[in-house]
Amino acid sequence: MKRLSAFLCFSIVFYGLATFKSIASDAPPPAAEQLQKIDDFIRENHFNEAVSLTKALAESGNAEGEFRLALFYWHGVGVGQNYLEALHWATVSALSGHEKAIAARKLMLPSVDTPNWPKTLDWARQRLQKTAEAGNNLDLVALSRSYSSDFGFENIIEQYYWGSLSVAVGQDILHKQRDLLSKKIAVTDAAKVQDRVAAWLEKFRKEQAQ
Repeated sequence: MKRLSAFLCFSIVFYGLATFKSIASDAPPPAAEQLQKIDDFIRENHFNEAVSLTKALAESGNAEGEFRLALFYWHGVGVGQNYLEALHWATVSALSGHEKAIAARKLMLPSVDTPNWPKTLDWARQRLQKTAEAGNNLDLVALSRSYSSDFGFENIIEQYYWGSLSVAVGQDILHKQRDLLSKKIAVTDAAKVQDRVAAWLEKFRKEQAQ
């Protein structure tokens, strides 16, 4: 009961989610239906079922599902408490732009050993890279974001690389940032990045490489 109270306090009071509503009102019907089922399971105190469905949603790359799974791990409700696993899922959700996950991640960081912070980012990047290669262009944006100062381990070259890829496939959200980054790196480095971009597009987006 103590764990449940902490879970509800963190998730309802801090985040203002009376029924864990999705931040994406225009989510595809299947995801929306899964989120509603998770809400129902929580209200009925069927936490094991809620966690199982949340895991499936998170594994599919849904940012809301990733955020919710992070909360389950953080508070150990319906699953063994695991701060590192919570940080993993909060990080990948935050990289996708989930505002509540961004806030949660900042609160979670002090509870995880500092050497694990970059490892958590690597874990998230591996997931995002696989889905990006499989066709999810939005995850190219998330990958670029993962190398920004916002997540603590800035790498301008990598940020520029993934940002350039996102622009090349039509994700204009990073267009201005990509242009600003190009002014911060050497011309030779920029040329190498463009070669990498061309090679990646040829391998994973042949129609856009032409």
